[in-house]
Amino acid sequence: MQTLHFYGSFWPHNSGFNKLNVEAGIPDAVYNDLKARGHDVARIKAFSIASCATAVLIEPTSGNRIAGADPRRDCYAMAY
Repeated sequence: MQTLHFYGSFWPHNSGFNKLNVEAGIPDAVYNDLKARGHDVARIKAFSIASCATAVLIEPTSGNRIAGADPRRDCYAMAY
């Protein structure tokens, strides 16, 4: 999912209040639910969102660290 609600930070972008792009693999039920909630949703090609999201989670009961990286770019996720 990609929100177009906020201004871009690297070059001028128009804000897109309530606009979302979702990739082709998102199930119809999710797409339709977003539309029913009032979002302006558009479907785009799979893996067409240019991003490099990474995340690290610390599981509170065990203290284990879990990491993940977006496959779209040369990203790495490490937790130690």
